Parts: sequence; C-alpha cells; structure tokens
Amino acid sequence: MAVMHVTVDGATVAAVDLAQVDMFAVHLYGDLTSDHVAALSCHGGTYPEDGPSTFRLWVEKGLLEHAPLVTVTLADSAPAAQLTQGKTIAEMFPDQPPCERTDFTPTPAEEDELRNRPRVREGFSWALRTSTGIDLSGRNGADDDSFAFSVLWTQDRPTQARVNASTTNVENVIRRAGGTKLYNGMLNVGDSVTFDCGD
Repeated sequence: MAVMHVTVDGATVAAVDLAQVDMFAVHLYGDLTSDHVAALSCHGGTYPEDGPSTFRLWVEKGLLEHAPLVTVTLADSAPAAQLTQGKTIAEMFPDQPPCERTDFTPTPAEEDELRNRPRVREGFSWALRTSTGIDLSGRNGADDDSFAFSVLWTQDRPTQARVNASTTNVENVIRRAGGTKLYNGMLNVGDSVTFDCGD
C-alpha cells in the first residue's frame, strides 16, 4: 500500500502507511488575522461499517515561519522505521478537556467575532508546484482574507489523492459558500505537490 509523506521545509512531520487507515488528509490554512502564517493539520482514521471508528492526529500546529514550504508525496512505499504514528485527540492535547460540542454552526456572537478580528497582515502570497510540471502562484484578491490547501486520500482510490487549493473570505465561511478555486488535481503514486505561502 502507498505511503503519504509530509514535510515542512524539508523536515518530515508525517509518514503514514495508508494500509492502516481508510482516510488521510493534509490541510494547510491561513488568514489575515492569525499570528501564525498558516496552520497545518494531518489526520486520518478508520471507519468500518461494523465496528467503532478511530480518528488520529499526526500534526496539528501553527507554522510561524515567514514562508513555510509544505510538500506532500504519495510514495509507493517507505521503510517501516520511517513511518510515523498518529495520536488520539486526548494524547495530542492531554491538558484540554474533551469537546462536547456537536453543532459547529457559528452562533451570532461567533459570527460577529469572526467579522471583527483585527488584521495582522495586509495580504498573502501563495505558490503551488507539482512534480508533473504544474507551477502556479499569486496573491490574495481584494475580497480574499484566507486560503486553504488540502490533499485527501481515501481507500476507494488507493493509488491517487485529491489536491485542492482555494481562497475565500469570512462571509463565505459563515455562509458555508465556496471561494475562489486556485487548483484542483490528483496525485498519483510517485507524484508530489508543494505549497508555500507568505506575506
């Protein structure tokens, strides 16, 4: 089974044996109101029809570097010693109480808080490159205040992973509306994609 390999500025943060999960996702998100340039999340799990599901986190952190370079590779294999193991939410955040909230629709107060957050930067740049020759870059548009980059692998496509990048704004987030698509594509085994962002 293939392996998903994730690096930040060349350093491995996750190397996941996809035979052990039903889904694995890499998300990189950033906006104009956060102190960190971007936040990286790598997570996955198993979801059997006849048993309990499992959810694991490999990475959940803000990236403070000026322009973090995140590379995701869908590799054919990796030595067992290089594979990394995910943690439960309780293991990743032992000092935090369990979240009992089930409805994450923003309340009116939360919507106001989102709209009124002060900006800490004027804009952001982004670039996306793939091993197959795609080379895109740009800056946020006048109505954009956040970006999102993701790679999603699911067991129904064992040799491929979906890649998406987009920009959006707070109003779209509140309304759960789509933003501006920057890229939609696929990684095949042996391919990689790199995304970087900055001010």
